[in-house]
Amino acid sequence: MKNSYIYIENDSSVGRMNYTKIKTWIAELSKMFIFWIILAFAIPISISAVLGIHISKTLSLIVSTFALEYFAVPVGIGLGLDPVFVLITVTSVALSVVLLMFKIFDIVGRESKRVSNFLSKSRERGQKSKIIQKYGVYGLVPAVPFLGFYVCPAIAWTLGWRRDYAVILIIIGFVFISTIMLLASIGILGFIL
Repeated sequence: MKNSYIYIENDSSVGRMNYTKIKTWIAELSKMFIFWIILAFAIPISISAVLGIHISKTLSLIVSTFALEYFAVPVGIGLGLDPVFVLITVTSVALSVVLLMFKIFDIVGRESKRVSNFLSKSRERGQKSKIIQKYGVYGLVPAVPFLGFYVCPAIAWTLGWRRDYAVILIIIGFVFISTIMLLASIGILGFIL
């Protein structure tokens, strides 16, 4: 057994295949990480620089969004930030997380037999569910306030829903609930009710 282990280690074709896979993963994740940095940090910071907003407030809002999701909106309002800027920033962060999660799921799903088997079984079960049959991908919009932007991409990916629809619907749900939080935070919602 020890000899076969040594043989595999010395087999250049196996080594090249593993090296190529790792290199591909690193390249894919690096591209997505750069895109994530741009969406989550560079765009909001650039906008804040143009508007003259202190970077510490912007970074506080960004970090709050990662931790609190749409509950970061009152944090932004509490920091004295412009409501439109708050909505743009939290949406940009949410979009970055959703896209990054889909990419990570793709890589894991493509390379792991266990995950592939899990996906097949989950999709079969999902197609038997009456709720999923009735609402399908559109159920993501009302799901975002309850499950958040970390869970909804996993559901969409597991059930094999079209990614473009899923991303758009998750962001629509996120903007909807964030707008409600924004209106409540600035007192408009309380005035109407």
